[in-house]
Amino acid sequence: MTIKALPATVLAAVLALTGCTAAPATSSQPSASVSASASADSTASAPTVDRDPKGELPAITFSAKGIPTMAKVSSDAPAVISVKTLKAGTGAVVAAGDFVKVNYAGFLWSDGTQFDSSYDSGTPAGFALSEVVDGWKYGLSGAKVGDRLELIIPPAYGYGDQEQESIPAGSTLVFVVDVLASTTVTTEALTAATLTKATLPAGVTVTGELGQEPTLTIAADAAKPTKTETIVLAEGKGATITKTDTLLYHMVASEWGGESSSTWDSSFQQTDSGGGDITVGKRVGSRLLLVYPADEEGGTAAQVYVVDILAAIPSE
Repeated sequence: MTIKALPATVLAAVLALTGCTAAPATSSQPSASVSASASADSTASAPTVDRDPKGELPAITFSAKGIPTMAKVSSDAPAVISVKTLKAGTGAVVAAGDFVKVNYAGFLWSDGTQFDSSYDSGTPAGFALSEVVDGWKYGLSGAKVGDRLELIIPPAYGYGDQEQESIPAGSTLVFVVDVLASTTVTTEALTAATLTKATLPAGVTVTGELGQEPTLTIAADAAKPTKTETIVLAEGKGATITKTDTLLYHMVASEWGGESSSTWDSSFQQTDSGGGDITVGKRVGSRLLLVYPADEEGGTAAQVYVVDILAAIPSE
């Protein structure tokens, strides 16, 4: 079972964990043109990034409404990830694993066709750099908040020889990117939390230090839950989560009587709307135990989740 989202009963904006489904793209998540899920050729080590390209790059212009367009260029595309700073920012430097918020538009080098844009929707995208194609991951790492960049991604660091939606196989991609914010996500808020000594359901145990991956155990003879419960195992000391925040978290989950699965061995997870009613009003750094009885109509078994809240990113 691969965990990608909290259960739908907790987070209305995402799909249920049951059935090994992943969260669908929301307004603040990257589209397929940015996501690493279809990346064809990921390099084992950091690739070369040219931050002072000398060759001819496509000219970028902005409309009165701030919508970028790209002019077709006849020169050959660069063979390495190339980043031209169109406007220099003065904010924090973006680190390799940061969660970033950006506005972006994507074009094909070959003819200037736009295939994606957050400028058109007016809603920035937010995502972890560890979860996007290498061209984005390495191209944005080292940039500053406030930068406006022209990012050129050769096929090897984008989608290689795979067709991706409206992107033909073997395409060099041109992105215009406004870096709006960057957050380095650590477990510091988790380690600062205070254990509550809450009573757990009979047969359920959660062990492990705060700030580290917990171990969730359900005894073989434990009675199945008959009601939904939210138990605060540790009270965080961070910001109070609001319904407009993007929630970043780790989770360990188990169906009753099954093996547990964890997100701790991958990048942190994210969802919009502060995670929904269960998490809105809680504080960053908290560890929650969520218990759900079986849903006979929906065909799902009883489930238990341990959720560690890493950060809440404000919408502005």
